[in-house]
Amino acid sequence: MRLATAIRSTCRGIHLVSLLIAAYVDGHIRRPKVGAEGAVWIHGWCKRIVAAMGMTYRVEGEPPASGAVVSNHLSYLDIMLYAATRPFIMVAKHTVRDWPLIGYLTSRAGTIYVQRSEDVAPGEKRQSHAEVNRWMAEAYATSLPVLFFPEGTTTDGSQILPFRRGLFHSVLNGGVPLRVSALRFYLPEGNEGATIGNDVCFVGYALLGPHLFRFLGLKGLTARIRFGGEVCEREDRFVLSQHARTAVMDLYESLPRETDAVSVDSADKPVYAGSLARVS
Repeated sequence: MRLATAIRSTCRGIHLVSLLIAAYVDGHIRRPKVGAEGAVWIHGWCKRIVAAMGMTYRVEGEPPASGAVVSNHLSYLDIMLYAATRPFIMVAKHTVRDWPLIGYLTSRAGTIYVQRSEDVAPGEKRQSHAEVNRWMAEAYATSLPVLFFPEGTTTDGSQILPFRRGLFHSVLNGGVPLRVSALRFYLPEGNEGATIGNDVCFVGYALLGPHLFRFLGLKGLTARIRFGGEVCEREDRFVLSQHARTAVMDLYESLPRETDAVSVDSADKPVYAGSLARVS
């Protein structure tokens, strides 16, 4: 790693930690209620955190006002980016709750922590479907949109994995409208061999600390988020999840692949463009 890149990583890292600590202190002073109030509170902090990490983003399509939203999943960055666009109730893996600072901030925002089967230790009690469905129903009742990533894990962006069907139960049980969204990252030339798959996406057995340090050294990273329409085919969770995945895949493929095809305004001025379509 070149000296200039290391210095950039260090400076951004210090700025990032400072903001996280400031948000932590602010949360203890203001004490926003867990849920919608906390999600609105963390939305303001995420806009600052995203900018501090050196990212800009563009938003297309009208962000949903309520209901459920599903998206592809590339990195731990996804949640911060979506939270920067507007307040969401998020669904995350349960290990996020134990992350220093991040765990507290996400919990204040009403995040629903879900256990993946591979993360359940031998002898550990696993969450029941009834518990998760109850938490999801409470989240929908906040009137904020609830965002989850049905792939259940992150990818390097080369494919969208089959959707896990568990959380679609709550969508059907509550008669909740389901919208789709897609996220793609762009990295310009001049980043010394860095790639989206290795240095932005967080996959496999990558270690958070080294990955974050490399990521913070990148120059000109941008993201593009495109919100799509409502998924209407919903006879059961199998049909709903399949049509949702197809719609997310179509949205993802519709996003430009090259950096020079993307014009990104500042993180404080996302661009809302395009029209919504119903997916059937």
